[in-house]
Amino acid sequence: MPRIRSRALAGVVALAAAGLALVGCSGGGNAPGPEGATAISFQLDWVKDTGFAGMFVADADGYYAEEGLEVDFLDGSDVASTAAVIAGGGAEIGIVSNLARFVDAIGTGADLVVVGALYQQSPAGLMTVPPLTVKSAEDLVGLRIGTDESGTADIDTLFKVNGLQPDWEDVRVGYDAAPLFDGQIDAYYAYVTNQPIPYQLQGIDVNTVTFADLGFESYAGLIVTTRSFFEEHRDAVVGFVRATQRGWQATIDDTTAAAKTVIASYGADLGLDEPTQVASLDAMIPLIQSAYTASNGLLAMDPAALAGPMTDALVASGRTGLPDFGKVFDATVVKDAKK
Repeated sequence: MPRIRSRALAGVVALAAAGLALVGCSGGGNAPGPEGATAISFQLDWVKDTGFAGMFVADADGYYAEEGLEVDFLDGSDVASTAAVIAGGGAEIGIVSNLARFVDAIGTGADLVVVGALYQQSPAGLMTVPPLTVKSAEDLVGLRIGTDESGTADIDTLFKVNGLQPDWEDVRVGYDAAPLFDGQIDAYYAYVTNQPIPYQLQGIDVNTVTFADLGFESYAGLIVTTRSFFEEHRDAVVGFVRATQRGWQATIDDTTAAAKTVIASYGADLGLDEPTQVASLDAMIPLIQSAYTASNGLLAMDPAALAGPMTDALVASGRTGLPDFGKVFDATVVKDAKK
């Protein structure tokens, strides 16, 4: 899952300054791969860990190959804006970490289309230690909250979407939760699938809550392509989504096996440990499944959620001139993948 929040501002600047200028540059290419397979470069937004396990399982188990695809996964740890890479032709398909970043990219003129959303509920949230438990936005009033760059905006939005004026102390701690345990802060801005895991595995009692649980809803892990690639290679995009759905279902069915696949191959040089990766996947599952995906398939996007609470959150964040989601989100791909 995306963990490049500290590069949020840089990502927007990169897209505006460079992304569109990249149009026409050589990317991963969509020329035939081995034995006639269509080659697709897929831009990740972080390192090759279990945040992308479903894609890696789909590759390792031959699901992409069955769709006539040869997928090359591009590391995203040093990428300021995956939207800029995709818009500029550096990858045919890729991940944009959340709805706000996608909207910001569209606002710069990027002609992108979302064809699926991995996370039905963003993993962004808060981490606290007992006895403090956050159950509502009101519980955050007056708290010292450890953040990074994008955390400040997200927490302000959380207040506003709940009809509150932001009233909290912003303590910049970056990617280090230690101040929470030292008593320097009351809560820590975190991905609930990531930072809490090592502490939980050590038996340290921590509480977590997602922003969605507090009323700030957003899709995350958006699967994005350019409109031109989508229109010219729609069958390949549908095949990619179908294989990805199969890979994530296999991951849900056996998180340990999926973690082993990632550790042994795709993330072999990262020093990943199995207990942490399995626990991270177990924490992901409730966020990538929903009542809507149960009826419509993994990666499905609910138009009512986009038009309702997710738009409300974008407006609360101060964004204006929002795109017509009916034109930049294509729900038919997931539907066709089920056929």
